[in-house]
Amino acid sequence: MKISTGEVLRYLRMGGKAADERISALIGELTETFAANSVPKNVYGIWNCAINPTEAPNAVIIEGMTVKSESLARHITGCRRAVLLAATLGIGADTLLRRYSVQDMEKAVIAEAVCTAMIETYCDEIEDEIRQRPAVGGLCPTTRFSPGYGDFDIVHQKDIVRLLNCDRRIGLTLTGGYMLVPSKSVTAVIGFSEERVHNEGKCGKCAEKSCEFREPS
Repeated sequence: MKISTGEVLRYLRMGGKAADERISALIGELTETFAANSVPKNVYGIWNCAINPTEAPNAVIIEGMTVKSESLARHITGCRRAVLLAATLGIGADTLLRRYSVQDMEKAVIAEAVCTAMIETYCDEIEDEIRQRPAVGGLCPTTRFSPGYGDFDIVHQKDIVRLLNCDRRIGLTLTGGYMLVPSKSVTAVIGFSEERVHNEGKCGKCAEKSCEFREPS
């Protein structure tokens, strides 16, 4: 997994600013440390999907999950297949993050950005794998869309974790507030359409205008 320094800087909210020599060295050091102490795992499922207005306005149905969300319905409009994805860097990354938060706050801040870049890069690699699956062959993917985006309620983390059997398969669980454990983990929906969709591409084309990490258009 190759981590882009530019991505780490974006998650540090440095935008187009160049990192000085010290920050660059810390990013390199922490990237190597987390790569050596993380055990990335993923699980996903591919199902038919539908937007069913008779169920409820903007009711998205994917396997055993029904989501009433205008944002998600808009995101997968035109899609006939959907992927539910879960990925994690594992408990080792969380252990290191807690250690840095106590011992060195500068490293803790940079480590958070490194881990975010790592999990996003890992998810990109999984998407490349998914695109080769016969079940979505020839179809065009949307971007990832996670619980918590727009009006896609975070409580649906529970549905994705249940449907994918994440606890047993990759050791991913939830807190009572539907936060993922380990923390450097992602759940998401990816739609697949016969036509190239308007939201294909990362960040700059994402419909989530309020995201603090959004790239300039």
